[in-house]
Amino acid sequence: MLCPKCKTGHAHRSHRSGPLEWLAGLVAIRPYRCGSCGHRFFQFRYGEAMVAPRNEAEREIRATRGMIEWRRKRREVLLYGAGMLLFLLFLYFITRERGGPPDGS
Repeated sequence: MLCPKCKTGHAHRSHRSGPLEWLAGLVAIRPYRCGSCGHRFFQFRYGEAMVAPRNEAEREIRATRGMIEWRRKRREVLLYGAGMLLFLLFLYFITRERGGPPDGS
């Protein structure tokens, strides 16, 4: 496992402490601790395992893939957000009260 702080491959599973971490374990979020820097972090169990890259080329490939994945997720969020906004605007305009002609009597 790769530590997100120091980028070394010395991270290992850590013991859960406290009720919040036990609840996080129910949704497959597990604690890890780095053996080098002592940084404690959480990782989704079914996520892509982060292993230490063997050389500079692998590190660059991993960074490029991460950037492509980030851009794809950002584009999806923006598209879904825009779609939701348009849907809400549509609902607003079809449900608003329309004023009738003024009564002259």
